[in-house]
Amino acid sequence: MVNLRQLILADPDTLIQDLMETNLITVPPGMDQEEAAQLLFHYDLLALPVVDEEGHLLGVITVDDVMDVLEEEATEDIQRYGGAQPLERPYLDTPPLVITRKRIGWLLLLFITATLTGSVIRLFQHELEAVAALAVFMPLLIGTGGNAGSQTTATIIRALATRDIEPWEALGVWWHEARVGILLGLGMAVAAYIRAITWEPNHELAMTVAASIMAVVLWATSVGALLPLIAARVGIDPALVSGPLMSTLVDATGLFIYFNIAAFILGV
Repeated sequence: MVNLRQLILADPDTLIQDLMETNLITVPPGMDQEEAAQLLFHYDLLALPVVDEEGHLLGVITVDDVMDVLEEEATEDIQRYGGAQPLERPYLDTPPLVITRKRIGWLLLLFITATLTGSVIRLFQHELEAVAALAVFMPLLIGTGGNAGSQTTATIIRALATRDIEPWEALGVWWHEARVGILLGLGMAVAAYIRAITWEPNHELAMTVAASIMAVVLWATSVGALLPLIAARVGIDPALVSGPLMSTLVDATGLFIYFNIAAFILGV
């Protein structure tokens, strides 16, 4: 490759081989478009040559091409994170039947997994009957766990997309998020205790809610960190499995944690 400015300003007797760059960053024609886009931005390039196995130039990827790719990939990730398959055509040009087909699969799967929450409640029906006030704090617990997990998942998916982390770094990422989860859990536990003791002046019940919030936030951040990494490791788009599926999983397991802590502290 020859820089146009160098070519114009060079001495007329200078050989092309003295001006050209041979140590270039190139991509093969079979590389995924998102990987090529990340490579171009990582090295701050204006263009990326596409070459075959013998080094013959097949084409050039420009910054304009990459912007289109990134917009397309971002749209797909957002749709998948919401639990829907990406649309191939503009929204208003897509028939309602096609949109329905794109969404129904994940809705049915999430419907089935959501029954786990009902199963957990039924399993601990005795505890609920013994201490009816436990039910009052269930939405608080589920909401906090889901929010904590969603925050973590969004952070990890973005870090994977920008190559800040790699799937094989799962243990280090988990440990990093676990410490965040502990700090968040402690803060939320204090807030939960104050809220619980205000609603229901019962120290043991308030301690149950606080301890449960602490445990659920730690669990949710762990799940939110590991689920996208596991998906990426096995070749699945992390956004596809880390949105509604993560929330549903945290809901069911969060209630399981809550009722077990209640059984231990309250002795029901």
